[in-house]
Amino acid sequence: MANIDYKQRLDDAILQSDVVKIFDNLLTIAVEKGASDIHIEPLENYCRIRIRIDGILEELVQYPKTLHESIVSKFKIESGQMRPDEKRLPQDARVSAITQTDKEVDLRANTFPTVRGEKLEMRIVDKSLKIPPLEELWLEGSNLNIIYKNLSFPNGIILATGPTGSGKTTTLYACLDYVNTSEVNIITYEDPVENKMRGLNQAQIRADIGFTFASGLRWGLRQDPDIIMVWEVRDKETLDMAMESAMTWHLVFSTIHTNSAAETITRVYNLGAKPYMLAGTFNLVLAERLARRVCEHCKTTKSVLDDPKFAYAKDSFKNFNADLLKKEILARNISQEQRDTFIQKGIITVGTGKDPKTGETCPICGWLWYKGRIWLFELMDYTEELKNMLLNGKSVFEIENLTLQNGMINLERDGVFKVIKGITTLDEVYRYVKTKFQDSYTTMKQ
Repeated sequence: MANIDYKQRLDDAILQSDVVKIFDNLLTIAVEKGASDIHIEPLENYCRIRIRIDGILEELVQYPKTLHESIVSKFKIESGQMRPDEKRLPQDARVSAITQTDKEVDLRANTFPTVRGEKLEMRIVDKSLKIPPLEELWLEGSNLNIIYKNLSFPNGIILATGPTGSGKTTTLYACLDYVNTSEVNIITYEDPVENKMRGLNQAQIRADIGFTFASGLRWGLRQDPDIIMVWEVRDKETLDMAMESAMTWHLVFSTIHTNSAAETITRVYNLGAKPYMLAGTFNLVLAERLARRVCEHCKTTKSVLDDPKFAYAKDSFKNFNADLLKKEILARNISQEQRDTFIQKGIITVGTGKDPKTGETCPICGWLWYKGRIWLFELMDYTEELKNMLLNGKSVFEIENLTLQNGMINLERDGVFKVIKGITTLDEVYRYVKTKFQDSYTTMKQ
């Protein structure tokens, strides 16, 4: 962050009760550190500011409660979209700001009334960041081939699924950027429009005036689109319109909230879809998570042979077709040495938090062991075999087991491959991936 100590400036602004400088320095610190969110929250005896870096909240500073109401009220007034006198109900705002390092960002802000006062949360959208190409999203091996194949189809539905903050938006934008040419008409329905992309007809949903995802889809079909992106499938009406669009020769992108690619089948069934509709419209479902990456500056190796997660990592390939597994390893450029080092010796790459030369705090990660994040992907490709299983009434459990045997890379397998390559750790993979490891851990604790 240049040579200016913005943290010291923030501390000074708090001592001086200078709310304007508090926000200026706080926003600059958060953006320069690569934070995704800022939390300004009242506690029992004091208030604190935390920022989320690489998915983990880090306390930045504490300040007296006497200052809190002024901070929240100042933001409400500056936003022009919140009522300063309304403290009983949550309020939303979206504002643009420029940091002291001249970076333009959007803030998606929300106030939330708690028993100790209003909490202010701000999601940072850094406009200076570019949409990465698909090959830079950690899509590797068969996963990359599958997504390229599905992006070449003229119609059908591609769904991204995962919790909030798992990278779905970036993935969809990367897909849209890949298919965006002068030969196709692309319409998007977003809430909010996070990135304004060249060549796209992007629409901001306004449910308060009747411009919903479903109604937007209905009207948008008159705009002669080839490709449509719907921000989220939230209800039956939106799902029906997305399926109708796919059946009338449109390629449709959207998101949905489920825990895995297979569970998406159950979710759309619950929304009223029939098996023949899935078989006729779905092309691909991508489940994703963002895991932390091992710090390149302070990384070292250690053995995890005695760690229960190591045994479960090896078991994740137990029912993997042997020939397909060999092809996947080659496609991901995993060497025989890397594979043997992990499988036979249980050695993985981890961060230490220490500068390897001085032994002091790592200047890159600052004792956190990790720096940056990577995607974990699970791609369920709706092949003819999978579609036949849907039409024959097979359960989601049966479908998932067969696709795993036939080489589907689920979140766990993708994570373990990246552990073998020294990119992340087993702790990170199993922090996001639910397996029997969590069940046995819970049992041991009881």
